[in-house]
Amino acid sequence: MTFDPAAKTGSVDISIDTKSVDTGSELFNGHIQAADFLDTADFGTATFKSTSIKFSGDSPVSIEGNLTLKGVTKPVTLTVTSFKHGQNMMKKDAIGADATTQIKRSDFNMGKYAPMVSDDVTLMIALEAAAS
Repeated sequence: MTFDPAAKTGSVDISIDTKSVDTGSELFNGHIQAADFLDTADFGTATFKSTSIKFSGDSPVSIEGNLTLKGVTKPVTLTVTSFKHGQNMMKKDAIGADATTQIKRSDFNMGKYAPMVSDDVTLMIALEAAAS
């Protein structure tokens, strides 16, 4: 991720190992990693790459970008729900943020059991980054 508070610009590039998704249930983890859902055997990584960031004052409020799940890429908007910028305990410039977006499972070829099981999924992303 990059962040320039003076210019009010930045970018976000997130990669997630889909096998790391943890529901708290070993049985359910195996179920959602199967081909009908995340298909972690063939699609081991989910990605988000920003295309633009909107600011209000010195803080980002939304991040537009492309989400890729199970080989399907769709545009999404992350709503930034919390943002902090300052020095961390190591005296390095750092940021922390929380963001959410809602997607439909069926848009990413994971619509099995919809509509009996909700097609709507809320993604919650928490991140922290420090200047190197």
